Amino acid sequence: MTYTDDRVTLPYQSPDAIRNESFQRRLRGLDAQEVYEYLDQLADQVDGCESRLNVARANNDRLVAEVQRLRAEVDEYERTSERVNEQMVQLFSQAQLIAEEMVQDVSRDAQERIGQARAHERDIVEQAVNAAGEQVRSYARSAQAQMQSIMDSFASDVDRLGVPGLAGNATSVRRPDPLLDDLDAWETQVRNGSGPAYPS
Repeated sequence: MTYTDDRVTLPYQSPDAIRNESFQRRLRGLDAQEVYEYLDQLADQVDGCESRLNVARANNDRLVAEVQRLRAEVDEYERTSERVNEQMVQLFSQAQLIAEEMVQDVSRDAQERIGQARAHERDIVEQAVNAAGEQVRSYARSAQAQMQSIMDSFASDVDRLGVPGLAGNATSVRRPDPLLDDLDAWETQVRNGSGPAYPS
């Protein structure tokens, strides 16, 4: 290592070498004591410079190591980030496929439930139609029996009174009964969904 300025280039001297430097003695030369004191001061300055230089080198080595460590961490982070991005893409694709399958399953289940509900609805309607038809038939038979009883009683009264032209004809006249005559057609229409809910 050499010290360089604009005037002279000197070989590197350690502080101890500067302190121990010897000079030839001549008459009328420089004051040796002043020269050695100056050399001591110069040695102290060089020693301080070397100490600061060593500290700077240690700090520099520490900073270089820290930079290398940070670069390694950045490289690892970039590699990890790429892997995480790939994993995220894969997970997103899998989640999308699972969501589509769930939607399809829910749609199939909803269609099955709708079909079951419609079949159940048809069964309920058919049972209600059968029950209503039976009730209407029972009511119609009862009403017809009551009407026939009234007609028979009326015919008997007519016979007793001897009204000409009515005797013997009261029971022969039968008026159409819409409850009985139209019941079968009404049940068929209700089952087909083309008729009213109740007979008119």
